[in-house]
Amino acid sequence: MQEANKSFPEKLLPVAAILFSGLCWYVSYGLTGTYWYLFWIAPVPVMLLSFRGTARRAFLISFLAYLAGRLSWFGYLVSVATLVPAIVFTILPALVFALLLLVVRRIVTRINHWWTIFTFPVLWTGFEWLLLQFSADGSAGSIAYSQADMLLLVQVASVTGILGISFVITFIPSAIAVGWYHRSHGHTLKYISVISVAVIAAVFLFGAIRISNNEAANTIKVGLVSLDERLHNITNNPDAQKEQLLAANYAGEITKLAKQGSQIVVLPERAMNISRETDSVITNILSRTAKENHVVIITGYTNFKNNPERNSAMVIDADGRLITDYNKVHLVTGLESQFRPGSQPGLFRFNETALGVAICKDLDFPAYIKSYGEQQAGCLFVPAWDFEKDDWLHARMAILRSVESGFSQVRTARQGRLTINDYCGRVNAEASSAAGNAITLTGTVSLQHRDTLYDRFGNWFGIINAVIAVFMIVGAIKTKKR
Repeated sequence: MQEANKSFPEKLLPVAAILFSGLCWYVSYGLTGTYWYLFWIAPVPVMLLSFRGTARRAFLISFLAYLAGRLSWFGYLVSVATLVPAIVFTILPALVFALLLLVVRRIVTRINHWWTIFTFPVLWTGFEWLLLQFSADGSAGSIAYSQADMLLLVQVASVTGILGISFVITFIPSAIAVGWYHRSHGHTLKYISVISVAVIAAVFLFGAIRISNNEAANTIKVGLVSLDERLHNITNNPDAQKEQLLAANYAGEITKLAKQGSQIVVLPERAMNISRETDSVITNILSRTAKENHVVIITGYTNFKNNPERNSAMVIDADGRLITDYNKVHLVTGLESQFRPGSQPGLFRFNETALGVAICKDLDFPAYIKSYGEQQAGCLFVPAWDFEKDDWLHARMAILRSVESGFSQVRTARQGRLTINDYCGRVNAEASSAAGNAITLTGTVSLQHRDTLYDRFGNWFGIINAVIAVFMIVGAIKTKKR
């Protein structure tokens, strides 16, 4: 009876680990970023138990815990991707996590060495690098976005891209778990402690230095506006009269923002529909508004001028001239199948400064947006359209492109967030149109570009981790039990 009583708490440990880790992931891996710090400790219990038990038990515990965390996305995924894809994209990450943890378990328990603290972050970062290469949704599945509001940490993306963020937030729990596993091996534990502290301190020190050097230069005032969602016309057969009225309503808001001092005004994605019949009329309304108020207008629009249609954005300068007509390059799978994708970045000049325009989903693809940084763009202007529930997440995904590539950003979203941020990812002004309400926002933004190592070398960090991960997996297979 006494032996049975002693073993009872032991039997509860897997359940406790699943509940604790699953809850931490659930609230930190959600769509709001509120509890980002819980991501740092979420894997610890399941990692510790995986080092102690059988491989089968380790797989089951880690799979169930991560699956519980991924359920925070399930309702959102159903609303944007239907039930079956939602189930797949909920189960698949949990399966990947469990399989990777089996490799981590094998290496840590068979090799008594300090460098095993890097096994989990290297494997996960290598996996995310593969995701970046082949996913139709780009970087949308990265765990790095859970940390978007932690400014000290995300500055590492200017060197490594967002994969550096993923590396750090998997390194922290790995250092804790592996260090605890080797707690009785003084020499190994000493190395683990020193190296862990050094890595984490270096990341946060770099972040503090980069943020402290953030001096705004060449600033202008910008305005953002999105009308009530009920006024927008979602149709494949646009009504000329309705579209002209919508353009006139936007022109009125642009005029108000210009009188408040805005030099550039940004409208959302597909703010209006423009066909061959309405092209000249609507363009003239916007051109006249720009010229009369001496303001640059950037607006997204559904481009029915050609067949097939495009999802486009135009830039009209303060003299009323159309200077850029950009076509969205990365379209939403399924929802935008009627559009032909563009192929070139949208670049233009304002007061001798290079600026850029891109549209919503384009910002999910770091390698593509890096091309704007390579062209020394000082600010990126983004017409967007979100899915209400993902307003914080999608805005922050876009903002991390600023950190990676060294430019400020102005983003106007229908049913999402309107944001103005600097190159460090600091949000200087923000408003929400997620409820479909009309909203305007003004603020200042810097037009000065900052060079980054990520702009110069791209995903070098991800490639290195992917290569090392391959050697780790091969080594795990060949390693004999001690």
